[in-house]
Amino acid sequence: MKVSVLDQTILQEGQTPEEAFRQTVENAQFVDELGYSRYWVSEHHSTDALGGSSPEALVGYLAAKTNRIRVGSGGVMLAHYSAYKVAETFRVLSALAPGRIDLGVGRAPGGVPLSTRALQDLQYRDPDTFPDQLKELLQYLKDILPHTHPLQGLMTTPRIDAGSKPDVWLLGTSPFSGELAGRLGLPYAFAHFSPHQTPHMKNSVERYYASFQPGELRSEPYFMPTFRVVVADTDEEAAHIAGSALHFNYFLNRGRVVRMVPPEALSRLSLTPEEKQEMEDIKDIYVMGSPDTVRMKLKELQAVYHFEEMMALQMIPDIQQRRRSYKLLKEVADSI
Repeated sequence: MKVSVLDQTILQEGQTPEEAFRQTVENAQFVDELGYSRYWVSEHHSTDALGGSSPEALVGYLAAKTNRIRVGSGGVMLAHYSAYKVAETFRVLSALAPGRIDLGVGRAPGGVPLSTRALQDLQYRDPDTFPDQLKELLQYLKDILPHTHPLQGLMTTPRIDAGSKPDVWLLGTSPFSGELAGRLGLPYAFAHFSPHQTPHMKNSVERYYASFQPGELRSEPYFMPTFRVVVADTDEEAAHIAGSALHFNYFLNRGRVVRMVPPEALSRLSLTPEEKQEMEDIKDIYVMGSPDTVRMKLKELQAVYHFEEMMALQMIPDIQQRRRSYKLLKEVADSI
């Protein structure tokens, strides 16, 4: 099984953005040496807990600091931007790192209503226009504006050969996104980050495979799930390390994005039995444990969702524990 990384550049208590981005670069270099397939960065706005507000800037820097791994956006929130500008930005990135750039796009806002208004210059863009915007993006990337397009004759630059162009992925968490990815012949990435997404995931994957239409970009469907992952030498150690991420998810589910704290700091939290149960429910969606436990869990998931590659979001504050988790996960994936 191939394995990849999603990095949200999560900021810890007392950490500067400069320190967080330095860790992102070092993590990308580390997993590049381990043989991971991709390293994607996310887009989030108006929060002090996540540093990745401009994935296109970070993608270029990471590509320059790594050697082999594909680098991409997980993803660009297309509704905020001109499809033409996104196409040209990722053509430039692809010319700088030919054959190594992924353009993952999503429909979610990646922030709060105020950041959406700011990004769209106080204008409202109907989310239902996203499929048309995505089709237009693909037309710019493939240099095939239809004769009826009002901008017919527009050149998308730089002019690069087909082998250098970015791979376009659709990101989503709903049957709508699965079917849209299938109809457009795109690879599809599903972010399984919360318990309420579990019932949608199987339906989304089934819709994707059922609706897939081969095209210029892909002749066969390709599905990649993204899971929250923590791997350690024992189940008990993994559960302890995962406490930081569970704490983060707990507040996120309440509409608050807080900086990450080390597991040892969680003892100062005073939680009700109901709140403790909610954290246990969140734990159920994690791929977490010793290598043997994680191997068994991934095989179970693979049998249900039929994927050849998975992406891991590893929210582990301690850099050495995170790297140990990356190393163990790669060994597990190589054995499947």
